[in-house]
Amino acid sequence: MTDVQVAPPETATPLARPRVLVVGPEASARGGIGSVQHVLERHASALADLDLVTTHRDGPDRLRTMVTGTLAAARRIRTTRPDVVHLHVSQRASVLRKGALGAVARSRGVPAVMHLHGSQFLDWFDGLPRPARAVVRSLLRPHRLVVLSETLRGPYRERLGIPDDRVVALPNPVEWPSTVDAPDDGPVLAVFLGRFGARKGIYDLVNACARLTPEQRRRLHLVAAGDGEVSQVREAVAAAGVDDVVEVAEWLDRAERDDLLRRAQLLVLPSSHEGLPMAVLEAMAFGVAPVVTPVGALPELVHDGVNGTVVPVGDPAALARALATLLDDDAHRHALGARARMDAEAYCAPRWAARLAAVWAAPR
Repeated sequence: MTDVQVAPPETATPLARPRVLVVGPEASARGGIGSVQHVLERHASALADLDLVTTHRDGPDRLRTMVTGTLAAARRIRTTRPDVVHLHVSQRASVLRKGALGAVARSRGVPAVMHLHGSQFLDWFDGLPRPARAVVRSLLRPHRLVVLSETLRGPYRERLGIPDDRVVALPNPVEWPSTVDAPDDGPVLAVFLGRFGARKGIYDLVNACARLTPEQRRRLHLVAAGDGEVSQVREAVAAAGVDDVVEVAEWLDRAERDDLLRRAQLLVLPSSHEGLPMAVLEAMAFGVAPVVTPVGALPELVHDGVNGTVVPVGDPAALARALATLLDDDAHRHALGARARMDAEAYCAPRWAARLAAVWAAPR
């Protein structure tokens, strides 16, 4: 994994223990950004004094939380003058809200770190009219822009006009499980974790399961857990006749997720768009072999035939062939899982927190 790249002026002095205002989702919120915030609160608090402002939480109070949290963050920037503001940014309206807070920070001389998570940010930006793109560039003028992989540094730098030394590649973190179960050669448990919908490829996965041979289907049990289009996915499973293979569950909490990953051998996520999905990192940390598409930052993490399997986007037939190979070859599947766990160690939470703290403490 590439280390954080920070190129401060030689005459500046880094902050020893910065006071950081962190603006973003509640740590228990569903989705990848909530998982990142959970790790940040658990591991970065030893390296910086954190002041947390929540602008997103699950449930009926989402809009109220967004409005009151954004206003509270603006007040904190003006009144407490933190050393750094850390803004979690997705896409669309999130850019406007966090961009406005970045402007407030600049007006008070407070450096802002903008942490871009949006899996479809670049497509969204490219689809905007030229005047709107200019507005986004004017809003996203951070002291440091954090992106999820080295390959994303160039595209973000070019579109947003941010100097190269201000763009930092910091892949997502994973909390390291101390123990994992050894795989066996019995029935294979595969998992899908994420929001149900076409973007995550869940319907391609259902289609792929229907293409397996009867013997392969008897070996496979797939647990698909998430939120979003739950009823539609259940209907797709029934229509494809794969009720014997696919179990559709709703969103799992962290303990339930970890229990599932501890027993699993495959994580299947055939997405059309991703950043660096936490589900893949979490699965690899448990020694679960990932089956993914080459989107977002995944090509830097998953290498076909080495620590996982890579399939084309939107190709259920290719996905079915990949699953068949993994079901038929126990030794290959076990080897991929073992190497996945080895490679995931580079993303463990304490190392990530230290790299993030280096961004916060970087000279002005």
